[in-house]
Amino acid sequence: MNIERMQFQGQLAEFKKKFKNLDTEASGLVILIRSLLNPYEEDLTKLETEKAVASTARLNQITSEMKYLKSKIEKMEGNID
Repeated sequence: MNIERMQFQGQLAEFKKKFKNLDTEASGLVILIRSLLNPYEEDLTKLETEKAVASTARLNQITSEMKYLKSKIEKMEGNID
């Protein structure tokens, strides 16, 4: 196996690992956002909307990065012969 192929496979593995880590973080953020925006809370002033906004912004960053990584992974996997 040549060095370039090994580097390519290492980079692909790194992208997959990063994607999985981001997926885990995104799942946690979804749970956090749901708890911050409790639909059963009768007093809406008790909702922690500032934290929800920050968490939603981070979730948006993560999903954007995941979309990029997903397309990169698919492209790289298509080049494996």
